[in-house]
Amino acid sequence: MPIKIYYFLLAMLLPFMTYSQLDSIPVNNDKAFLIRSKELNEPRSIWMHLPADYDSTKKTYPVLYLLDGEGHFKYVSDLVDYLSAYDRNRISEMIVVAIPNVNRGRDFTPVQLFTGKTGQSRTSDTDGGYNFLQFIQNELVPYVDTNYRTAPYRVLAGHSLAGLFSLYTKTTSPDLFNATILMSPAIDIDGGNTKILDDFKSFLKGHQNFQDKFFISIGNENTQAVDAVVGQLTKFTSKSMDWEFKKYEDENHFSVTYKSMFDALKFIYRDWFIDNYSTANMTYDEIRSHFDKLSEEFGYTIVPGEDLMNNYGYKQLRSNNIDDAIKIFEQNVKNYPGSWNAYDSMGEAYMKKGKRQLAIENYEKSIALNPDNEGGREMLEKLKANGDEKRKD
Repeated sequence: MPIKIYYFLLAMLLPFMTYSQLDSIPVNNDKAFLIRSKELNEPRSIWMHLPADYDSTKKTYPVLYLLDGEGHFKYVSDLVDYLSAYDRNRISEMIVVAIPNVNRGRDFTPVQLFTGKTGQSRTSDTDGGYNFLQFIQNELVPYVDTNYRTAPYRVLAGHSLAGLFSLYTKTTSPDLFNATILMSPAIDIDGGNTKILDDFKSFLKGHQNFQDKFFISIGNENTQAVDAVVGQLTKFTSKSMDWEFKKYEDENHFSVTYKSMFDALKFIYRDWFIDNYSTANMTYDEIRSHFDKLSEEFGYTIVPGEDLMNNYGYKQLRSNNIDDAIKIFEQNVKNYPGSWNAYDSMGEAYMKKGKRQLAIENYEKSIALNPDNEGGREMLEKLKANGDEKRKD
């Protein structure tokens, strides 16, 4: 069934539906679990947001890890869903993992940034950064990768003191995250804490082949520390690294995060966009070429979304490019074998091609997956009736 027709019918029926029933508020696909951390010697709550289609597909998803989880989880989860939805299609669907704080100062402040020594003690409020990184690296990430369908692409986002920790994470465990979002990072240059900048410079010089992405932002505040980070990126970054800096003059240190996350996600996925409402007819080969480039960029196989393929298949069908439509629908069925709508569209294309038996087979598969597909059932009955009439003749 064409996506546009579905939305049109929904828009036409909505005014009548509102008088007969109360629409339910959409349920967020959120979960919470507890990890009893040996690295931190304490239990840690973790909040997770899954894509809406997580339970109905076998796809894998990149993971966005959020520090200061209690402050950012809700709006970032909504933002990820919004930007990845069919109408926008600006980023990949993502799993969001948020880590609520227990002792923020302890966890986000690595003692070696001040003393040059690895922190092991758990008694001080300013030496827990090392332990917290071990928790993320050795316990949290393996748990998420083991229990959920994750793609090998991770993003770490941190604001203020968590931004300092995010920068420390990149210099200490450079392979752990593929992209880093630093929002007004609290780097205390005035206090003499320049070791993190020295470490970051060494990291940049020593990793000229890295294909990482960095997004750095700051509000209307002292820019000295961020200017130093940007200066190092300007001077020492290789062409394989991609980075962007934004200053938000109309936001302060605390309000800068929302715009930062919006722009950061679009920056990371700036090559992702295909306009679902474009009048252009993309062939399957053109769609595949686009996603082959994305797969190369992000380091894992990325397949087109079901709705995107369905939409472009119908564009070809309406233009009477039936063979091109069939090629798109065939691949969509391969990518999403559990989708009743993919088989329904395939059935319609075969029907227009005059491949009656193939059309029947696909409509039957669609109805088996979704017995409520009345439109498909009507088409199936017509196809079978036409066959009976021809046999009588």
